[in-house]
Amino acid sequence: MRSRIDVKKILYALPHSRTLRELARNAGVSHTAVRRLLKELSTQGVFRVITDDSFWGLTRVIVLDQEGRVPRHVPPGTTGLRTLISEQGSGTLIMSYIPKRLVDKYMETLREEVDVSEWFTSKEYIAWLPNPELEAVTPKDFEKLVDRSAEYVPPRTRARPLSMPDEYDLILLWGKLLYGPFTRPSDIFSKIRGIKLPSKQVLSYHYRAHFQPGWRYTTFFKFASSDDIPFIMYYLKGSDAERVARALALLPLLGMSLIGEKQALYMGQPLCGYHPLFLEIPQTYNVEAPYGIFYMKLDLYTDVPRLWEMLDRDKKEWKWPEHKIPIKLQEKT
Repeated sequence: MRSRIDVKKILYALPHSRTLRELARNAGVSHTAVRRLLKELSTQGVFRVITDDSFWGLTRVIVLDQEGRVPRHVPPGTTGLRTLISEQGSGTLIMSYIPKRLVDKYMETLREEVDVSEWFTSKEYIAWLPNPELEAVTPKDFEKLVDRSAEYVPPRTRARPLSMPDEYDLILLWGKLLYGPFTRPSDIFSKIRGIKLPSKQVLSYHYRAHFQPGWRYTTFFKFASSDDIPFIMYYLKGSDAERVARALALLPLLGMSLIGEKQALYMGQPLCGYHPLFLEIPQTYNVEAPYGIFYMKLDLYTDVPRLWEMLDRDKKEWKWPEHKIPIKLQEKT
């Protein structure tokens, strides 16, 4: 009779694991058991790679249109377009994942389509991660979590950032973000037409030296119906915005924060018992939450951009694609 392995044992080993074998070793279970349990968990949620974007010279751009206008087109690199609802009215959230050097061009192109109310670029991306202490966090523990959040999140790599990533690096990044942390590098290349699979030695080098240092940790987001637990967005600005947003991202069981310079955006599905906490935060910390809690519709557009299409291979520099993405052709529900 096959013994039942505690799923939590697998999840708690997940943040520091990069491969299935590494996960099995860290959890102290067999490779076969890990494969079986991950297949089971994949029906309940999704595994994610959490990146240190600065390693590749990338950033995430967060844009809010308070008037709730939905653009007909968005610039290349856009990863998400969401409509928002609050007591103050509707809004639109636009997110992108692009090279830092192309931020000005991205914003110039976006402003042709929408009026920008607020925007910033991220310097850090934090998401919830499996940890027994974090699962037990209650609203009354939040103040301690703000002070201790750095203890829970794996540190950034000490490797020197790449001066310029190449096509192979960006394809590996795209594949891991789209297909999950345990997708084999060679399988990623097999999913792209017109790109020749590099030799085993070349692929191994790029994966080890040019991708893994930007892989900060691994996590698991468990699905919850938005009918039962609303997906919310919370925008902060002020001197405490960074540390408050970092702590918010660690609330159980699904959340993430994009953190800029004295600005941050939290998105997640905290249990309704946490919602009063969001009303208290501006009274407790040196931050403003000018829009309060927005409820987010999981609609319109999502994508993982093919960043290698922004490379000029001959000049070895970033280039701006001139096309735009038509939203009406990309709707998802």
